[in-house]
Amino acid sequence: MEHDYLSEIMDKYDKEIMELFIKRMEAVAELARRERKREDNTVYPDAETDYMDEFSHLSNVLNSLDSKCRHMNLPEPAGMYDENARLEKSLVKTACYQGLPFSYSESAARALFGHAELMNKTTFEDVFKAVYEGAADVGIVPFENSTAGYINDVYDLILKYDLFINYTYVKKVDHCLAGIPGAGEEDIKGVHSHPQALAQCREYIRNSGYTEVAEINTAVAAQKIAEMNIKEAACICSEEAALHYGLKILRHQINQQKLNYTRFAAVSKKKAVEEDHNRISFVFNVSHTTGSLSKVLSIIAYYGCNLYYINSRPNLKNPWEYMFYLDFEGNLGNKRIKCLLSHLREEVPFMKVLGSFNV
Repeated sequence: MEHDYLSEIMDKYDKEIMELFIKRMEAVAELARRERKREDNTVYPDAETDYMDEFSHLSNVLNSLDSKCRHMNLPEPAGMYDENARLEKSLVKTACYQGLPFSYSESAARALFGHAELMNKTTFEDVFKAVYEGAADVGIVPFENSTAGYINDVYDLILKYDLFINYTYVKKVDHCLAGIPGAGEEDIKGVHSHPQALAQCREYIRNSGYTEVAEINTAVAAQKIAEMNIKEAACICSEEAALHYGLKILRHQINQQKLNYTRFAAVSKKKAVEEDHNRISFVFNVSHTTGSLSKVLSIIAYYGCNLYYINSRPNLKNPWEYMFYLDFEGNLGNKRIKCLLSHLREEVPFMKVLGSFNV
């Protein structure tokens, strides 16, 4: 009975809000007509006074605020993450990365888990498989570059293998052009490297008239150039990789943005929820209705969370549908964030927290 009474009260207030809203919109329309009349002495006909479409937007806002109030006053949601399934950095024994020794990924792996046994894999998917199958505790992969943006393949694989982003490491990347001893820049016709490295050096490549050749890793490219042993082929890699594979550095720092950084992430079967984590990644999809994505973004705004990044990717399971990847400010241990995520789960068909980290 008390629930029915409160529902009646809310319906009464909603009706009063609607009446006041329509009066306000009519006043706005009248103000606009008067301003136009002052400008050109033309009298415009009365505007339509049916503002129900506009009121439906306001209703969505009010409903979202209702949901926020309800979630914030409920007991702390359970099951948001398992305290006993947290990844402890010091307990990581094996870490794998994509590419060869002296690649940027290996450097990131050593910085994050220098105490662990490192193993290298051929592709990003091989790294994810190793973690998923238990051959490695964590995998270290690049997922964001300050020049070329996000590495979409990595995000697709995180979802495919149901892993979590944990610790991150930002490395300043300075690419060099390297060839075999005796080669010069004027001899080069084709330049080999990972697509991200090629994108970060595209201005130099185009100005030089070189042809791009994609490889799976910068260190793999360096090894290949050493094995090819021809003057016409060069690679873009780190100076350490060039020296390790016996190459000659033809030009230093060829990336167009001199402040060029790549963020690497450790992915694992467990989440890491640390006190200093201030950024959360999650993926979701929405129903194919007007305003569904806007509603999700509005909910995040209502909880006072700063949005860092949003990107859409094709849903690999359902053609012509899309998954949305989003990063926002917050910590998974915070009650407000837990309420936000609980709230979002009620609004979208699918959602998964991909992890948290410190930026």
